[in-house]
Amino acid sequence: MFRSLSKMKVRRWALVTGLGLGALVAVLAPPALAQMTGGDLWGRGGCADCHGNLAAGDGDPTYPAGPNLRRTTLQPDDLRETIACGRPGTGMPYHLANAYAGTACYGMTGAVPEGTRRGIAMTAQELDMLADFLTTSVKGQARITKANCALFYGGNPNDPGCAQYN
Repeated sequence: MFRSLSKMKVRRWALVTGLGLGALVAVLAPPALAQMTGGDLWGRGGCADCHGNLAAGDGDPTYPAGPNLRRTTLQPDDLRETIACGRPGTGMPYHLANAYAGTACYGMTGAVPEGTRRGIAMTAQELDMLADFLTTSVKGQARITKANCALFYGGNPNDPGCAQYN
């Protein structure tokens, strides 16, 4: 009986520990790609660090480095390539996991050009999602509304970052 009680305690401990670790992983792990939005990828990619929280960077002295993506004239394919390959010689990093080495960037393959830094490693599907988000929800949207702002905050129009918008 003592052995079976010990086995039960060990199993219970293993179950509780496993559930606890599973919950911790669920909290710390990024959402699955199917659950991610373009706004999630914007945040994960650190895009706000240069372009501002709502992609209107050059008008905000807090984010002077990146241009206002709401006024970009880049076509969707060019926007995607810029995100994937960065902009050599500027602060724009490349985000495609195998840029230059495995996927041609601006017609170049091989070594990453000097002065080009790496951002986060995104898959081609993630890049498509981010570029689509910027093309459909940001580009040409000069007026920021509460609903547009919410796209950057997990769909939450009540996020404090959206308080100033109608």
